[in-house]
Amino acid sequence: MIFFLNRKLLATESDPQQVGDVKFKLQKAGISYKVDPVRNRGGFGQSIDSCMAAGVGMRYNQFNTTSFIYKIYVRRKDYENARKAVY
Repeated sequence: MIFFLNRKLLATESDPQQVGDVKFKLQKAGISYKVDPVRNRGGFGQSIDSCMAAGVGMRYNQFNTTSFIYKIYVRRKDYENARKAVY
């Protein structure tokens, strides 16, 4: 487990395939990591989307285009080795 005060942001990806590639390289190098998925739009943006969907007569799940941004963290002491392994 990586304590939140002892972590450093290694990468920010929006493509799940790229996230899998980074995770594979970190596992291969033996470096522990943490992936935090974050919604691209917050609660306010989702409420706007639902109002727009209702306005055009669509269901929200048909209108919803929720995407995620994945933040990949490593330990501060492993940061340089993680950069070399991934990039």
